Amino acid sequence: MRSLRSLCLLKVHSLRLPALDPSLIPPNLAKDIKIMGLFNKSFIDRDQYYELGGSFVYQDALSIQYDGASWTILYRSNHFYMDCCPHCNFVEPELEQFTLEEGKLAPVPPQSNSENRHQRYKDLMMSVSFTMEEDGTYGKIELKLFKDSVHIPILNPTIWMDKGRRWEADFIGFNRLADIQNERYIETPDPIQDVFTTPLYHSCIEKAINKLNWDLDLTYE
Repeated sequence: MRSLRSLCLLKVHSLRLPALDPSLIPPNLAKDIKIMGLFNKSFIDRDQYYELGGSFVYQDALSIQYDGASWTILYRSNHFYMDCCPHCNFVEPELEQFTLEEGKLAPVPPQSNSENRHQRYKDLMMSVSFTMEEDGTYGKIELKLFKDSVHIPILNPTIWMDKGRRWEADFIGFNRLADIQNERYIETPDPIQDVFTTPLYHSCIEKAINKLNWDLDLTYE
């Protein structure tokens, strides 16, 4: 359960107020608000890969929530085979999440062990750390994996945030841990709870897909 301090910080952040005068609030609160301004965002990416007879649609979304005490990462990701169109074949991805506190180890999320390719992460622990430029325009979150309290250096999923690139984010190595397929995302104003819950199109667009396949020479007899 979040503390009253964390709930108040999240509320202040949600109001999207103009920059607060640091001299009017305690330094630790000013720092937390700056961290939230950089990291607390949602990101989305949707890709489609064509092949003979059909194609795959990949849906990825990730949200970061820092509350002054812990980091909560929510994500939803899946892909589905499309033999008709994105409307008819749509599959809604499940919403997953995990929460980490700096300086504390926590188990790797159980969903990461749900498939054979993730068995190597079974019984591993995870920690979180972050760095941020003083002006709050650039920073990164780094997740580290541990086995029997020993750091495993071969994989450190890292989230880079950069205001200078219009809120693009790089999720390096995160796909191996949480099934996130791609590594670069664009910010979305929509809450992650609302993305990929319905098809992109309101009705079947099979004819348009067939025409596109023809134009791309992806048809065969």
